[in-house]
Amino acid sequence: MPAKPEFDLKSELGRLPDTPGVYRMLDATGELIYVGKAASLKKRVKSYFQKTQAASGRSHTPKVQALVENIASFDYIVTDTEIEALILEANLIKQFQPRYNILLRDDKKYPWLMIADEPFPRLLMVRDPERLARKGRKKPKTFGPYANVGDMYEMLHAIRKHFPLRQRRKPLFKNRPCMNYDIGACLGPCQNLVSKSEYDEVLKQVELFLKGKTDDLLADIERDMQAASNAMQFERAARLRDRYTAVENIIQRQKVFSADSSLSQDVVALASDDLRCAITVLNIRQGKLIGSRAYDIALKDSSTPEEAYESFLNQYYQDVSTEDLPDEVLVEVPLETLPDISLLAKAVLKRTNRTVEFTAPQKGVKKSLLAMGHKNAKEALEKTILYESTRMKRDPARALLELQEALGLPDFPERMECYDISHFQGSHTVASMVVFINGVPDKQAYRRFKIKTAEGKPDDFKSMEEVIARRFAHAGKESEKAKSGSAKADSERWPDPDLVIIDGGKGQLSAALQALEKQAVDSQPIISLAKKFEEVYLPSQSRPVLLSRDSMALFLLQQIRDEAHRFAVSYHRSLREKASTESGLDAIPGVGEKSRQKLLTHFGSLQKVKKASVEELQQVLGKRQAQAVYTYFQ
Repeated sequence: MPAKPEFDLKSELGRLPDTPGVYRMLDATGELIYVGKAASLKKRVKSYFQKTQAASGRSHTPKVQALVENIASFDYIVTDTEIEALILEANLIKQFQPRYNILLRDDKKYPWLMIADEPFPRLLMVRDPERLARKGRKKPKTFGPYANVGDMYEMLHAIRKHFPLRQRRKPLFKNRPCMNYDIGACLGPCQNLVSKSEYDEVLKQVELFLKGKTDDLLADIERDMQAASNAMQFERAARLRDRYTAVENIIQRQKVFSADSSLSQDVVALASDDLRCAITVLNIRQGKLIGSRAYDIALKDSSTPEEAYESFLNQYYQDVSTEDLPDEVLVEVPLETLPDISLLAKAVLKRTNRTVEFTAPQKGVKKSLLAMGHKNAKEALEKTILYESTRMKRDPARALLELQEALGLPDFPERMECYDISHFQGSHTVASMVVFINGVPDKQAYRRFKIKTAEGKPDDFKSMEEVIARRFAHAGKESEKAKSGSAKADSERWPDPDLVIIDGGKGQLSAALQALEKQAVDSQPIISLAKKFEEVYLPSQSRPVLLSRDSMALFLLQQIRDEAHRFAVSYHRSLREKASTESGLDAIPGVGEKSRQKLLTHFGSLQKVKKASVEELQQVLGKRQAQAVYTYFQ
């Protein structure tokens, strides 16, 4: 068999077609690491390998930079239209879950109601409705999730009482029905006491109820009730009357958002920190809130919340069934920041023959709905963080003792310090130091550092060596100011840590050890935590320590590592935003520092300055300067 030819990047880029399609980036092992769609494969794929973005002239984002460094080859699939490319992209992401794509994962902590895929289906409560589909079975019909479990059980009880579906998986007796039939809680399909068509009619009413189509359901029940009364089936008519009343009582407890019973909306809201984001979808049908669903998305490889939000919309609304689609989706970000939103609407129309309008409201009732959605998303985010930290917080001493034993630490790790580096292509390199005392963050002791030795070039090892050296310059020997009784003595000498944690692998740990050696610190307990496999490296061991995935010690290390990363990234972003604002106005000829300050104070941000008209700029600057600023940005 002839050897596979090596991938020639330059020649392959030259062969790219100027047509719509989907491109797939692969690493050196052949693993798929990113999927993207393009209106022009030639322009889009080439842009990754250019130093700056052609459209804006700006450098690539940290995520794209990291992606490009790992690309060994690529391939592509040509499509007829950009809409087809968008649909194919979503399907490939769902199938392969590439590392650098935002992955949509829903919150499995809440219960669902599921209609089982059976000849006479039952209504069941489940925690993971996708489990059956993952085992190769037909995907079941599901409703939920239900954040208020008590309300869900109350509704389930009402359904089982008034909509007598089968409840047992297997018959209890061979020749007679069980007690559920005797009390009217089951139609007795196991003993052929009900026809398939009659059973399906009741099942259809249950589906209408769970989908929130209560007006259709009540009309259906009322029609059956009238038919039973006309046929003088008074017992059946009485049962249908009770069913009608039960549905009405539940409906009255639902929150009404609009008197317009035809209103059909989804509210998609976002809340995030620097490590994860929560996206909540509120479903409003016939003017009532009928359900909500929370998604927890990890922000990996420098992905931003905005990227996660756009990716969520693309994946979610290409997977929603036609009957569950709303007429309108309220989004939390300006539509101009969602370049694929019009394509998504066309893709949904093509798939379902339904028109869905995406709207970013700025005021009024719709804006207040988004505010409520954001409140729910924030609550979901806080709940996720709390859920992850509950076990450790219940007994932090146990987690610390477990950590001491696993790592063989000489002392109880009362004070732990963790360090992380953040930069973009070597620019604005910063470091963070976070401190945990007895397993709890001590934010007063946090420190941040601007890196000097590695500025301008991406060198995490040199940066780590610098920050450790600077930190331990405050340890050990008593300073001259302390000896003289200076009031600044406390700020000169920092308490010695019982454990130093480095975010990274062997290289970062070696750099930190070199810094400690230069500071004549030879007995400091120190480890590094590599994120990919959560490997713990110790100075004296060549092989890493692998802590149990469900151990409290590992969670404590992850918590302090993630906090150090968050603190470093937030500082890095603030420096970048400040530099971006300053440089954006510095380059305008004839506009000095005072004029720049006036503009930022008046308009509030560089983006608003860019969008201002000449007349608006003249409210702050003279005519000539205002024209210069307008011409520069336009």
